[in-house]
Amino acid sequence: MNKYEFLRWLDDPDIKEKILKIVAEPKKFPEPEEKFLTNDNELDNLRGENSRLENDLSETQQRVNDLERQIKSAQYKNSRLENDLASSQQRVKDLEQQIQNAQYRNSRLENSLSQSEQSSRALKNKLEEWQRTFNREQQHANNLQRELDAANDKISELNSLLQARFAHGWELFQKYQSVGSHARQLLQGVFPHENFTSFICGGAQVNSLETLWEVLRECVMNRRQQDAEILGEIFEYCLELVNASKAQASYSILPVNVGDRFDSDVHIEAPGSRAQGTVAAVYLPGYRNDYSGKIIRKSIVQVS
Repeated sequence: MNKYEFLRWLDDPDIKEKILKIVAEPKKFPEPEEKFLTNDNELDNLRGENSRLENDLSETQQRVNDLERQIKSAQYKNSRLENDLASSQQRVKDLEQQIQNAQYRNSRLENSLSQSEQSSRALKNKLEEWQRTFNREQQHANNLQRELDAANDKISELNSLLQARFAHGWELFQKYQSVGSHARQLLQGVFPHENFTSFICGGAQVNSLETLWEVLRECVMNRRQQDAEILGEIFEYCLELVNASKAQASYSILPVNVGDRFDSDVHIEAPGSRAQGTVAAVYLPGYRNDYSGKIIRKSIVQVS
């Protein structure tokens, strides 16, 4: 029998009752029958029997005491086991609750993970779509860049060609960069862009000649000599360009020299000049249309 079976055996009500009776009630022995002792041998036998019975009683009492101690020890152990069992049961309940909580958290985490995976897939799809769009735009940008590079190369080639074919024009274009800002502003309609192509194309227009001559006159009359000299050269060059681009128009600068008689048909007297006389100084030659014979601008001269 192990200790657990022994403890269950001690918990039996009948067993407990019998043990209590043994402990509480002294053992009763049958009283000896009254008889006459006949001799010393019988008396010795009785004494031996009585001593043996007392020893048995003492041993029984000792066994009862041992049983009581064992019962108390067993009850104490049983109480400890019950406490341990209760603690274990409580611990099991706590663990079960923790498991439930962990399962709940795990369920929430799984749901969150599922949502995150869905969001991640959506973002991945969006990123792939953006990447495809970016690749298309990048390819388009590359194509445009190649076209732009080709156009720039073409422009550079044309500029080089223009410079080669219009060497004098290129020289004048470089000089034009040093013309004052006021004159350049007045010529914005003739040369809208600050590049050689604009300089050539703008100067080759018939209407540009009148604007150029008026700005030149303004520089001459205001004694901006450096600008006047540069613009005078540019005017003559542009006149050549116009002549080269027209089949039936030919423009030329009016001939005028110091000593010529003043002619109001072809001359304009400068401030401070006499009404009649000879040309003392030529400030700005005029020009005319040789095809029609019309004088576009008269020469500005000093008359004395």
